[in-house]
Amino acid sequence: MKIRFLILTLFFPICFSITAQEDPYQEDIITYLNNNGTRDQYSGAYDSMFEVLKQQFSVSNVPDNVWKDLQKDKDKSLDEIVKFLTFAYRNHFTREEINQLNTFYQTPAAKQMTIDPSALSETEQAEITAFYSSALGKKIEEKRNDLTKDIVEISEHWSRDLFAEKMSKLVKLGYSTGH
Repeated sequence: MKIRFLILTLFFPICFSITAQEDPYQEDIITYLNNNGTRDQYSGAYDSMFEVLKQQFSVSNVPDNVWKDLQKDKDKSLDEIVKFLTFAYRNHFTREEINQLNTFYQTPAAKQMTIDPSALSETEQAEITAFYSSALGKKIEEKRNDLTKDIVEISEHWSRDLFAEKMSKLVKLGYSTGH
């Protein structure tokens, strides 16, 4: 666990400082993460974090314009987490596999699965079952635990830093939690 954290802590900043532009493999992973609903999930997490901050700073009566200003970098922050997540996927899947995932997530069945899995038709459910029965589907299941560990570490780092940054800005603006 400590080695994985060390790798995440040292590797990601180096990668981002070395490459200003994404390589095609990274772009493919970003497309996949946008198609499979990952970016939308983090958008929700970003918004939820602000709800927590608003509760913690409720005694300070922070004006709406301050909250809006603090949230101006949402797209940039979401781009950042998606880029960080590409390293986890790169560790577990080849570019060809990522492209197969992109193809799958562009199908109506996969789109419906990301929107509302309970509304899948029998045909769509059969398509999804067939995909997860394929060699790539089996690999996804095989890699699930390791990939999840990587994603959790990246997510925790991102959310902790984001929360601390926003809280620090509020404190610098003179607001307090009242504790």
